[in-house]
This record gives sequence, structure tokens and C-alpha cells, in this order.
Amino acid sequence: MNIKKLRKDFPILQKKISGKFPIYFDNACQTLRPKNVIDKILEYYTQYPACGGRSIHKWGDRTTKEFEHSREIIAKLIGAEDSKEIIFTKNTTEGLNLVAHSLNFKKGDIVLGSDREHNSNLIPWQILTKTKG
Repeated sequence: MNIKKLRKDFPILQKKISGKFPIYFDNACQTLRPKNVIDKILEYYTQYPACGGRSIHKWGDRTTKEFEHSREIIAKLIGAEDSKEIIFTKNTTEGLNLVAHSLNFKKGDIVLGSDREHNSNLIPWQILTKTKG
């Protein structure tokens, strides 16, 4: 793995802070976006800013196609059998909340965690254990 080449994908990492190139570890707060993601977001906002999956115009059609194509790429990357297994959420916190509150836990079920969990992973499970017992 070529770290220098990888760093070039992230524009913000090209700017020195106090004379040094930064290393970013606060991914629990916000993850840096590589240039190709920034470019794709800019493309969306400037060329087809619409709701996918429900709009009946060209921009909406394009948004739907882009989302479905993304699902296919991700499904292939992680070995999912069907792209419909891929669900997009706003962020990890929302995804963890959906999982925690969608599973059919019963009184006495065990949820394992560690003392190093980020609040977005800890709090949904704490709430679940309080409500289910």
C-alpha cells in the first residue's frame, strides 16, 4: 500500500498544519472524503439534484440510477448476494440505531460491548437493555 499515493486522494491532507502534513484519526466524528467522492457530490448538486426512487423527471431518474449503481458496486465489494441487501443511512449513528431497534431482542438476551465503544454504538444498546431488561 502506497501511503503517499493514498494521501493524495484527500485534498485536506495536502495542507500543512504547523509545518507538517496532518494525520486524521477523528473518524468517529467525521470521516474525510476522498477527491472522487467530493467530485461525485459536486456532480450531483450541479447536474441532477433530485430525490431518487420517486421522482418522475430526468434528474430523479439519474439520481436513482446513480444510487442503484452504487449499491451494485458495494454489494460486489463486500460479497453481498443481492444489491438490495445494501441500505444507505445518513451516518453510522443512524445505522446503529436502526439495527439496535430492529432486532427482536427479548428479556435476558445478552448484548456484548467494551468500555471503548463510541457513544453512537454504546447508547442504543444501553437503551435497549433498559427497555427489554
